[in-house]
Amino acid sequence: MAESKLLNRLSEDFLECQICLQPYRRPKVLSCLHSFCQQCLEELLKKQKVKTELDCPTCRSKTLLPDGGVAGLKDNFFVESLKDTVNVHKKLTNEGESLVCGSCETKSGAESFCTECGEFLCDECVAIHRRIKVTKGHQVIGVEQLKAESDTVKIKPRPLPPCRIHSQETLKLFCIDCSEAICQICTVLSHKDHKYEYFTDRAVKAKEDILGLLARTEKKMVDLKNADQQAHALKTELEKNFTETIKKIKRKAEQTRKELVALVNQQETELLDCVATVSQTRSKEFSTAIEEIETATVALESATEFGRNIVEHGSEFDIMAVSGEVSGRLKKLLQVELADITEELPAKAFVTFEEDNTSYKVKPCLGEVKTTQGKRNDKVEPSMGKFKRAQGFRTARFTTLGTTGRLGPTSLGTHYRGQDHEGLVQLKDGIQYFTVPDTGKYRVEAAGSAAGWGAYDPKSARGRGAVIRGTFQLQKGEVLKILVGQEGGENKSNGGVGGGGGTFVTKTDNTPLIVAGGAGGGNYMGKRNPNSDGTTATAGQYSSGGRRNFAGGSDGKGAKQGNDDYAGGGGGGLLTDGASGKVHFGGTDGSYGGEGGKAFVNGGVGGRGVHNNAEGGFGGGGGRYGYGGGGGGGGGYSGGGRGDNRDGACAGGGGSFNSGSDTSGEGGANDGPGYVVLTRVI
Repeated sequence: MAESKLLNRLSEDFLECQICLQPYRRPKVLSCLHSFCQQCLEELLKKQKVKTELDCPTCRSKTLLPDGGVAGLKDNFFVESLKDTVNVHKKLTNEGESLVCGSCETKSGAESFCTECGEFLCDECVAIHRRIKVTKGHQVIGVEQLKAESDTVKIKPRPLPPCRIHSQETLKLFCIDCSEAICQICTVLSHKDHKYEYFTDRAVKAKEDILGLLARTEKKMVDLKNADQQAHALKTELEKNFTETIKKIKRKAEQTRKELVALVNQQETELLDCVATVSQTRSKEFSTAIEEIETATVALESATEFGRNIVEHGSEFDIMAVSGEVSGRLKKLLQVELADITEELPAKAFVTFEEDNTSYKVKPCLGEVKTTQGKRNDKVEPSMGKFKRAQGFRTARFTTLGTTGRLGPTSLGTHYRGQDHEGLVQLKDGIQYFTVPDTGKYRVEAAGSAAGWGAYDPKSARGRGAVIRGTFQLQKGEVLKILVGQEGGENKSNGGVGGGGGTFVTKTDNTPLIVAGGAGGGNYMGKRNPNSDGTTATAGQYSSGGRRNFAGGSDGKGAKQGNDDYAGGGGGGLLTDGASGKVHFGGTDGSYGGEGGKAFVNGGVGGRGVHNNAEGGFGGGGGRYGYGGGGGGGGGYSGGGRGDNRDGACAGGGGSFNSGSDTSGEGGANDGPGYVVLTRVI
């Protein structure tokens, strides 16, 4: 048969405590109507500084505790009595399992069911049931009728609980003045002169009141559902608008790019044509001069040879016969001046090309992006290529661009406007791509981020990031990838925080130049622990202060060790991710712990937390459970070790790396978000 309406209405976790994830043990109901085991709530209260109220682990609503503390909270008798009913429904809906008698030892097939005892009965036990004085008045119905009417038949009503003051008396009455259940003796003692009624009478009115409120909640749910649908529709429309806008920008950029390339090609052609024209003119001039020189040379050589021969070998008659012609020819040839031939030629017939090395070039104007539905009409100036760079580059400071948490920035905005690196930075997946403006030496200082903080983990006690410095020879046009580490999330409600992200400066092929380790998160840390600081060493630090301390990663890898049920997520390294908890994030170690930070080569996203915003920072910071549990490891060149589930314990800080010259650095020197400062060495 199909599953019953009751089972369809109940969520899978309705009969389980959401702290221990086990069937309820003495369930207590909070003012927000969420229930938890009494023992689980008492353990929770121990970890809170404020002892007069409880924060609900599910919705964070506060419940004021009565004089008796957690034990004085109301018992949730309903979920206790519902267990048997749910078990009966499960048996009825399990078509592959035959029903057997729960009364006799033979385990014969059951044909009937006693609603008072909550037991399936065979025919023989039904006959006995109806003969025994104690049970002969019980309602016994057939199994088929029970299946047909399972959602309306009341199964095994729970006996009334005893009075907490008079344990021999059952709770039959309800005191209207005190709004609590009482016994008969209470009416003449502690509740004397109070108004009271029998449960059966008072429950009728209470049921009517609740049904009236439920009717209003149904309407409210419809309104919320409609609002949700409208929000989803607007979100879809907005995403469509974003997609269309992106297409328009790309189309315009491609058009502008083609126009700019066409302009460059046109100027190239003009310059080459100019060189060709000059070359042809100069070549023709020199060819004419060379031809005249060669003609004059041949004529002079011929006349010279004739004159020399006639003088040396001719008779007096021979000489006198041609002497006039020889002398006339030689005189005429000697009158031709070399300057007459070369005077039209320039002293240097070369052409030169003077490059335009001005530092400011015109920036293309594609248009502007405007928001039409927000609180402000913001303009976002696009950076479409390196058409403009700051004049006289000196220094550039790269920041988180105002972004916090596990995900990196999505927009440059106006953060670098008017600075030396304006127009030289592009952003993709949270990583900033910087184009080196000039060849030369650059001093780079990188700082890893501090860990997260919260209500029970103050900033004064949290781990801090490392600061690393080095000098590098960079080439004009070379592109650097810069990931600026972000702090772990703020846990406003409970103990335990995620790790801080490491800060990375690499080449485009992910070869590291300099990496500064981020700090590891703590668990109810009241004072600083140096093991939580980002370190100048390449390996990530061990976690500290726990029952078990786990090693950080090494050789550019994320932290993996963490054999503890609530170990935090491991810090991510340059090459591999940090380890994650099994239950929530599919890891291999640490059942209920946070997610490990992602490696730089995998995007550097911080690890997710389970509760209370206990996430790691962008740059590979590890997440954590967030409701107690071990701290998240710091991101870095090698990830920081995973924190242990013990108050005062901390996760390890991330490792650092430096391939530059003139190196220096300090561990635990940055108490804030990460940064990178790049300065031209003159």
